[in-house]
Amino acid sequence: MSGGNAVVPTSSIAQARVMLYQPSQRPRLREGNWAETSFGRCRVTGRLGQRHADILEAVLYCAERRRSVSDGGVELLVDPARVRKTLSDSRYSFTQIEKLLAELRAATITIETPQFDFPIIGGLIDHVIPSPMTRPDPLTGGARNLWRVRLGIALVMLLEHDLSLYYDPAPIARLQHGISQAVARHVLSHKVVPTGGWYLDTVIVAVAGQASSQDMRNARRRLKEEAEDLRGIGLVLDGDRIKKSSACSS
Repeated sequence: MSGGNAVVPTSSIAQARVMLYQPSQRPRLREGNWAETSFGRCRVTGRLGQRHADILEAVLYCAERRRSVSDGGVELLVDPARVRKTLSDSRYSFTQIEKLLAELRAATITIETPQFDFPIIGGLIDHVIPSPMTRPDPLTGGARNLWRVRLGIALVMLLEHDLSLYYDPAPIARLQHGISQAVARHVLSHKVVPTGGWYLDTVIVAVAGQASSQDMRNARRRLKEEAEDLRGIGLVLDGDRIKKSSACSS
């Protein structure tokens, strides 16, 4: 199989709506304090930002096979070269990817939303190990191993019981600002678009929480700097609002 949501969705709505990932590409270490939103709340012990969302979405999008494990877990077969290509045309080294995977592995999350009768507590990934399966490596002329990625039980619960999202994460991974990425993910999690779109400030607060007037100005400026790239994802900045293009809304 060639991946591209062949076996699992790219994400789920709760991940985009409860401030699981900080709206930054350089996230701070979080100590388990609750982040509250109108969609639910979550707390994270660890470091999770938009780059972590990039790599997790790339792993899910590129997964070629899935295998259920007896304890309720799921293991995916993934080609790391496709993950790297999804993340970036050139910027990502495997050392950087390994660091992000290690931080994903270390983070513990708790999510509470109205659609779940119970809190989801656990991790996003459990391990990444080489698979016996190989592919030809054009760089060396030899072979390279695929990955076996064991999803954490918290992520499995979200993928199985939350509403699924299917999209190519590559254009979002190429955005330059974490706030743009967080806003894109949040807006793409909504099927129903308010008349005239969402107020930009409302969406910024939804992904970043209450912020100072300077931080709000910075967020608006960064979003406007990336207006053209956001349009390529199907999101249109229109004055003080953001909306989906007609192609994206259909």
